[in-house]
This record gives sequence, structure tokens and C-alpha cells, in this order.
Amino acid sequence: MTNSPGGPLALNTSYLGKWFPGAEPYEVTRAAIREFAEAVGDPNHLYHDPAVARAAGYPDVIAPPTFAGIVAGHAYWQLLEDPEFGLDPSGAVHAVQRFTFQRPLHAGDELWTDVTPEAMDTVAGRDRVTFRSVVRSARQQPVATVLTTLLAE
Repeated sequence: MTNSPGGPLALNTSYLGKWFPGAEPYEVTRAAIREFAEAVGDPNHLYHDPAVARAAGYPDVIAPPTFAGIVAGHAYWQLLEDPEFGLDPSGAVHAVQRFTFQRPLHAGDELWTDVTPEAMDTVAGRDRVTFRSVVRSARQQPVATVLTTLLAE
């Protein structure tokens, strides 16, 4: 346990700045995109209709931008499941997410995500961690970068 300006920090700061490669790819499917778009209430035809997406120049339906948070979550979850990391995911909530895209995610993508814990501290007695998740295609081309900040008890 380390002290920080907000109080004692349960997070293991030895993870800070280290690069963690994704253990397995995330397969983007039409069904996953459709379910996500429906869950967030987005009727955009680019997310639902392959013909519309192809007419717009995409290889298949594209995902809503915040779908990249799902892909990133699969990667940083490996750290949250590590008891040595020091954060109990059952009490964690998203505080902030920021996205930078090189291109939209689309059905058929096989995405690999590398994660780096960039910051750790406490705020109002809660541990806070920020992850940088770099999402790449199967050809290792950059697709998106997702910054995710979690708060936990």
C-alpha cells in the first residue's frame, strides 16, 4: 500500500507505465455491434445495415465509437483480475473515457489491444486508475487509443 494525496492507495504502483500485451484478440461481429447500438439507442444504419455501410465505403457495418470501450475493457480486465494489481473490479465504476480513432471499428475486425496503467491515485477515499489501451488490427495497424479512468472502493 502506498500513500497518495487522497489517502492510502491499495493499487500496486509497480504496474505503472508497464506495457501489457493483450492475451487474445477481440473478434468484432455484426451481432455485437447490433446489440451495442441497440443498448445505447443508436439507430444509425451504418451500425445495422451492411449494404448501407458498404455504400458508405466500409467493408461491413461499423461500430458506434464508444464500442471501442468494450474492446479496451477486454484487455484491461486481465489486470483487474490479477489480485496483485490491487483493485477489486466489483466496486469499480467508469469515471472517464476518451477515444482517438485512426478508423472506425467494423464487423470482421480481429483486434489486439495492449494496455498500460498510466496513472494511479486516490480521490475522495477511492482508488483511481487510468489505462491507455492501444487497439490494433490483426496486421498491427493502429485502429484506436482508449483512455479509461476507473474509480474503485
